[in-house]
Amino acid sequence: FKSLIEKLWPNNYNDPYFNEKIFAPKEFKEKISNLNPLFEGIAANDAKDLVNFIIMTLHIELNNNPNPNNSNNNNHINLDQRNQMVMFQNFMEEFNSSNRSIISELFYAINCNITKCSNCTTQIYNYQTYFFLVFPLEEVRKFKYNNSQYNFNNNFNSNEVNINDCFEYDRKINLMFGENSMYCNYCKLNTNCKMYTCLTTGPTILILLLNRGHGIEFNVKIIFMEDLDLSNYIEYKNFVCKYKLIGVITHIGESGMGGHFIAYCKDPISQSWNKYNG
Repeated sequence: FKSLIEKLWPNNYNDPYFNEKIFAPKEFKEKISNLNPLFEGIAANDAKDLVNFIIMTLHIELNNNPNPNNSNNNNHINLDQRNQMVMFQNFMEEFNSSNRSIISELFYAINCNITKCSNCTTQIYNYQTYFFLVFPLEEVRKFKYNNSQYNFNNNFNSNEVNINDCFEYDRKINLMFGENSMYCNYCKLNTNCKMYTCLTTGPTILILLLNRGHGIEFNVKIIFMEDLDLSNYIEYKNFVCKYKLIGVITHIGESGMGGHFIAYCKDPISQSWNKYNG
């Protein structure tokens, strides 16, 4: 990875020769294939799997904690899950004690799963990390339509979604009942409940996966912008809430296992957008 970055960003970046040169990251591809057979050969793979593998591998190799497994996983047993601040502080202490790398600083963030018992109205909080957000576009489209079908705004288009629609869908309330009901430790009953997720913090670098599904024809228009403000969706406002778009990966084909990927990246020096279609 270090060699790849040095070849893409040499000291003589402004040299005319560099601007015209074509670079094929064959060595980097070979190393990844040796580490993970999933990426051997020329078969197409999901870009999400590749990004996930690179980030996780770099984090493991760069983790500065000498004892990454030294966190006490039993600490949460005696915690009051109803106390949001206690749960958050305990999670952050455990996470920071075992994750210290430039990757975790740039890409990792926290979200919270909140479950509310319908019988005693108790809310319990559970935190976890994320370094990319997945949005199922067909579900987002249906959610947008179902929540807008009584809105007589003539500008409403059921065949397009934007990034804000995705975040509205992400924090929707899920009703858990019947076979999906849960046991409440506080009222000691198996009850129906409401469950939803909220973003507690935002990463320095945010990755969004807009999943159109597999093996289906999906032609919904996706609207996104170069400036994204998540102030209304991130719980702790002292964390990063505003983002600038720096890259987009698009896919042509029926599934992530076939087709062709095209990348659009913004040059941080010239501020121009470049298309990579190898």
